[in-house]
Amino acid sequence: MKKHVAVLGVVLAFFFFAVCQNVCAEDPVKDAKAAYAKFVKAAKANKTAEAKKYIAKDALKELEKDGVLDMFLAVQGDINPNASKAEVKGNRVILKIEEKQTTKDSSYSTSFTAYMVKEDGQWKLGKPEEKK
Repeated sequence: MKKHVAVLGVVLAFFFFAVCQNVCAEDPVKDAKAAYAKFVKAAKANKTAEAKKYIAKDALKELEKDGVLDMFLAVQGDINPNASKAEVKGNRVILKIEEKQTTKDSSYSTSFTAYMVKEDGQWKLGKPEEKK
C-alpha cells in the first residue's frame, strides 16, 4: 500500500509540475509581441495568406470588406515590431509602436497601436475596443 501511495505521489507531483510549466510559463505580452512580429514578417514578405493567419476574424472581415487589406499589409510591413511598449488590458495586449528615423535629409516618426486579442488559442491583431 505504501508503494502505491508513493508512486501516486510521484505521478501527481509530475502532473502538477507539467501543468504549471504550461500555465505558469504563459506570458501574454511576450506571446502577443511574437505573434505581431510574425505578422509583420509575413506582411513584409508579401505573404498575404500567412499574414492573414495573424489577424482576428472580425478585423480581417472588415479589412476585406473595405478593400484595404493589401494597403494595410503594405503599411504594416514597414513597421519595426520590436519598437513597442505593451499594456495588458483584460484579455487584450495593446502594443504601442513608436519609431523615429533619421536620414541625411530628414527625420520622421511613425506610431501605430496594435490591439492583440487571443482567438482560437493564438494571439492575433484585432480591432480597437469599441467605446460604450
